[in-house]
Formats: sequence, C-alpha cells, structure tokens
Amino acid sequence: MCGRYSRGQKDLFYVEPLMTDANDPRFRAHAEMFRPSWNVSPGTKQPIIGPDGPRLEMWGFRPGWQVARKGAMIINARLDKASSSAWKTLFRSHRVLIPADGWYEWLPAGGRKQPYFIQANSGPPVYFAGLSSAHLDSPPANETPGAVFGFVMVTAPAESGMLDVHDRRPLVLTTEEAKVWLDPQTTFEEAVHLASHAGKSSDDFHWHKVTPGVNRTGNDSPSFNDPVEH
Repeated sequence: MCGRYSRGQKDLFYVEPLMTDANDPRFRAHAEMFRPSWNVSPGTKQPIIGPDGPRLEMWGFRPGWQVARKGAMIINARLDKASSSAWKTLFRSHRVLIPADGWYEWLPAGGRKQPYFIQANSGPPVYFAGLSSAHLDSPPANETPGAVFGFVMVTAPAESGMLDVHDRRPLVLTTEEAKVWLDPQTTFEEAVHLASHAGKSSDDFHWHKVTPGVNRTGNDSPSFNDPVEH
C-alpha cells in the first residue's frame, strides 16, 4: 500500500517526459502546480496528470455508499478489484498519473515505526498509476455530507524483497507505460493487461532509512529523503 509519498521537483519536471510536442498547451500550462512536497499525505490537494494535462485534486475517495457504511476515506485501489462495480468505471475511463520521486513505508523498530524511503534506481520521476473520481460526483458531492471525490493510487502485489513491509505496493509505470495508461483510447482490458504486466519490479528500486520527522503529517523537508544511520 502507500500512505505517503514525495514529490520534490518543480515546474514541468514530471510532465516533460510525457510530452510528444514541446509546445503542447495541455501540458505547458499550470507549471506552478508542481510545488515541492517531501511528505505528501492523504486528504491534501496534489497535482495529478490526466489526458488533458495536470490538475489539482484531493487524494482520497469517499463516495456516498462509503459514507453510509461509516467507512474511512479510500486512498488506494487494488488492481485485482478492477472489474468490481466500485472500480470498473474508473479503470475504464478515469485513469490518471500521480507524479512522484518515491514513497515511504514503515517497519517496526524497538516499539516505534522506522520510516524508509523507496525510490527507483533510475531516479525520478516515477509515475504511479492512479484513478480519478472527481467527475463521478453526480449527484453533487455536497448532497452527501462527508463524501470526497478525488484520486486514488492503484496498488499491486509486492514482490519478495520489497522491504517485506506490506503485501502490496504502488503500481509504478515506466514512461512508455504511463503514456498508454493515460491515453483515452486505451480500453479497460488493455489498461488492466498493462497494469498486470507493468515493467518495474522490486529489482528496479532501492530504499533506505529516513528521519522519523516524516512520521508526522504536516512536516515537510527535503531532508526526509536523505538516508540516516540511526
């Protein structure tokens, strides 16, 4: 799973690798959205990339049926649930990319939780497969008090060696896979097949301990990505 990630670059760093036309206005606009944050947490508005370019959305999804169940806000969507009634519409036509440098996971250590920062061997950017519920608010979200319509991160089974923290991890796409995921012409079946055979494995990542300062939401510092010994 993923409950926190880092996005420390700014301007069009995350967008330019996806562009086929350097003057494409869809991607050139709104560079100011990409303000660095090394401790991105659920419930905050963050830049995502859709077929029409970047936009700001809340990280979280709490539809009316989840409110009725008194359930918590959903921040991740399981790839193996893509065909379910809760997710199929989003996997079919509401796919987005979540740009990042890496993400955090925690291991127990001496009665505390030790955070680790996980990043690609190739360096940033990385693209998490995401889904946007922002256009599903019909009836409008304000007619269901407590409802939240934003983006969620797709998770896939974690492979052995990926810190052995959780049995799931964010679905990280290569740049070429990210372009296909974002393409509105990509069908539901093609998107699920792509996600199920995504190119990045645990061997494509490395991780290290980082400061416990990242444990508290609201804290933010470039040092949160730096390795620490103790």
